[in-house]
Amino acid sequence: MATILNRYDSIMAMNVCGMIEFAEDPMKMARHLEHHMEDDISKAKREGNELISEIEKLEDDMSVPNAEALLIAKKAELMKLHEIHEKLRDELHQITSMKAAIYDAHYRKR
Repeated sequence: MATILNRYDSIMAMNVCGMIEFAEDPMKMARHLEHHMEDDISKAKREGNELISEIEKLEDDMSVPNAEALLIAKKAELMKLHEIHEKLRDELHQITSMKAAIYDAHYRKR
């Protein structure tokens, strides 16, 4: 989970739209960012599935020391991961829209 959080923090720290706008080849930059976003979304889904599995195991076996606290922590982590997933999907949608606009502006003029 830490890798997705770190990646998300770095994505949010940079202005994705600004990067594309001032890139040498905006379409190439948009494709590159789109690819990375899709990878991050896949990782978030995988990590979410792992967390759900851990939560289900904890719910089935409450004999684990501090099971209640662990369960609460895992559910909070899952909620945070869900928020990240939604924000990544929004960013991906923005990038996809920018790609379409770049394509229209660059290739439809010809």
